[in-house]
Amino acid sequence: MYFDPDQVNPPTHLIIGGERCAGVTLNDVHSPSRHALVRPVGWASDAQVDQAVQAARLAAPGWAALAPRERAGLLARFADLVDAHAEELARLESLVSARIYSEVIARDVKVVSGVLRYFGEFADKIDGAVTPTPRNSLSFTVHEPHGVVAAISPWNFPMILSSWKFAPALAAGNAVVLKPSELTPFSATRLAELALEAGIPAGVFNVIHGDGAVGDALVRHRSVDYVTFTGSSATGARIMAAAAETGLKQVSLELGGKGPQLVFDDAADLDRLAAMIARGITYNSGQVCFAGSRLVVQRGIAARLTAKIAETMHGLQFGETWNTAANMPPIINERQIARIDSIVQASVAEGAKVVCGGERIAHDGASFFAPTMLSGMAPDSIAIREEIFGPVLAVQEFDSFEEGVALANHAEYGLTASVHTRDINQAFKAAQAIESGTVWINDWGRRTDFTAPFGGYKRSGLGKDMGRPGFEKYLKSKAIWLEIE
Repeated sequence: MYFDPDQVNPPTHLIIGGERCAGVTLNDVHSPSRHALVRPVGWASDAQVDQAVQAARLAAPGWAALAPRERAGLLARFADLVDAHAEELARLESLVSARIYSEVIARDVKVVSGVLRYFGEFADKIDGAVTPTPRNSLSFTVHEPHGVVAAISPWNFPMILSSWKFAPALAAGNAVVLKPSELTPFSATRLAELALEAGIPAGVFNVIHGDGAVGDALVRHRSVDYVTFTGSSATGARIMAAAAETGLKQVSLELGGKGPQLVFDDAADLDRLAAMIARGITYNSGQVCFAGSRLVVQRGIAARLTAKIAETMHGLQFGETWNTAANMPPIINERQIARIDSIVQASVAEGAKVVCGGERIAHDGASFFAPTMLSGMAPDSIAIREEIFGPVLAVQEFDSFEEGVALANHAEYGLTASVHTRDINQAFKAAQAIESGTVWINDWGRRTDFTAPFGGYKRSGLGKDMGRPGFEKYLKSKAIWLEIE
């Protein structure tokens, strides 16, 4: 066992204007690894949402006026504290999320500290421009922070996906009000405390807790200048509408996906490929926006490849996030596992064949779903249409290049895709033809790099996180003209 969950007592408060504030109501947070393990967290009232936004509004001008290198230095100090508290943060994360402790230590914490350093270095690296004008005038552009950024992050990678928002927003000179998911609230509170310890001024980084009603109040607040959200496409559409109704705030959205693994029959090393595809749908038990949830495979190797994938899936070990033997964590809650099960059963009713899995697994007070592969579906099957957000791989077979690309292109989603082939020309042609914000060739999954922008096409979102675009979106540009007498 990596740690004793009964000995972890998370913070229950909000962080508003640099102060620890009790929420108006205490609500239970259940561990997906052990449903009987419950910890409380305070939810914000509408008045506290307003207090957090006003605290950010008050702090924003001073933070923006700080010399860029000073902001970078404070963010670097924040990053050092994140690394120093890695074990504590990992316990808070693993207690109530589906993130396995060993993965949080090896990856998630390092991503948080890494993005703080990476985006901190952007603080003085974005230049303006002098534009061509007549000799008796001067025109130039400058960049300014938006002011108050409302950030809403999801439950599947709580620390990573919240840091993708607050790190660049802070580096650009904005103040932030972060609302993490009510299912995984604790690590965000601790991060805000570490920000204060690092010397980031009170009110610059605020954390409030609550459900969708709290998020809606935050998005609709008229003193919020910019909204960034990661989550489902349906919720993203509602957030976009709410932001438009209350001031036409700028919005960036990283939403759902239905990523294809497009495999041609000349793909190399089927054993390695099968392991990669299995990981692409079982990592975090499939609770990943960029999961490779559709296998689009050329008919010549379909049978051999799916057999190898099924064999890999059979070898995975269910367990709590603090279990040293586990590589298949639980599904986040009963609502989500019921949805996964209902989609699988509906697919079977439509004619899908269950190659492996296809059922819930009861395991020591938690809910798991068996790694599942479905085949023989019609193109309009629910398992093809819907983002399942669980360990369910839908298999489609094709003959020609054109047919494969057509199947890989989803009608609604376009977040990520993979292409597997030894033919470089075929690989690039497919990558160009697939309508997706990211295409991996002979690979799957994000690494712990920070330079590549991430965001989708179609219902998979608007705007980009990470890389230079993930910083620049937190700035607005201004043109200044000077007449020379």
